[in-house]
Amino acid sequence: MNQLKKLAGIIVVFAILLFSQPVAASAQVIVDFLDVGQGDSTLVRAGETTVLIDTGRNRSTLNKLEDRGVVDLDLLILTHAHADHITNADAIVKEMSPDEVWMSSTPANSQVYERLLDALIETDTPVEYPMAGDSYEVGSLDFSIVHPSSLTGDLNNDSLSFRMVAANTSFLFTGDAEEQAENMMLGTRLQLQSDIYHMGHHGSRTSSSAPFMSAVRPEVAVYSAGVNNSYGHPHKEAIDRVQAVGAEVYGTAENGTVTVNVANSGYTVETER
Repeated sequence: MNQLKKLAGIIVVFAILLFSQPVAASAQVIVDFLDVGQGDSTLVRAGETTVLIDTGRNRSTLNKLEDRGVVDLDLLILTHAHADHITNADAIVKEMSPDEVWMSSTPANSQVYERLLDALIETDTPVEYPMAGDSYEVGSLDFSIVHPSSLTGDLNNDSLSFRMVAANTSFLFTGDAEEQAENMMLGTRLQLQSDIYHMGHHGSRTSSSAPFMSAVRPEVAVYSAGVNNSYGHPHKEAIDRVQAVGAEVYGTAENGTVTVNVANSGYTVETER
């Protein structure tokens, strides 16, 4: 009888453990398009590898990283030096000690950018300035840089843009690249087609041009924008162009944090609201 009770107890504990696991536990890679208001920040977790793409404008980015147990980074990618993409970068460099930082080499004339440079110097963090055609392996993630091939001097159009492949699912990130930069990417003839597209410039009409979307042909598009932001992001024209190629659109203004769970068998999309 005691052995039967012990066996029953083991079965109950096993069932609790089995059914209490989150859906994302089966994912090999988790990509969170974080809801950080009118700004960009995307967290990528692939096994023991952690990558952060941009850092948003306000404290909410740091809070969301803390909520997810992120204490250090293998890689910090800063697409360009506008405040809504790098405001927390100096604190993250100091607190999370990224092994490496990737940046666009076009500088900004701002205190936020100066604080970032000071933090990089103070911590002696290695910095790379990738260019189109470069490729990297970071843990199980493969990165192919698609922009810039040359610099324009404009922060938006010099945005570091790249294709990331995670467990057979591809993602395209273009920062705030506008139509001029998109045309430059098309001219490189590098691979742009991707399953998931992070919409350029917060879903602005200046980005996601029709020729560019014909090359990317995403299944899913995600924009990062704040609720009732003063820019009117996302713009209807951009959403229409993305939907015209068959993409399903999600956005942080409407859905909160958008999470893509990736496994070898494919991916699923979850939203906070």
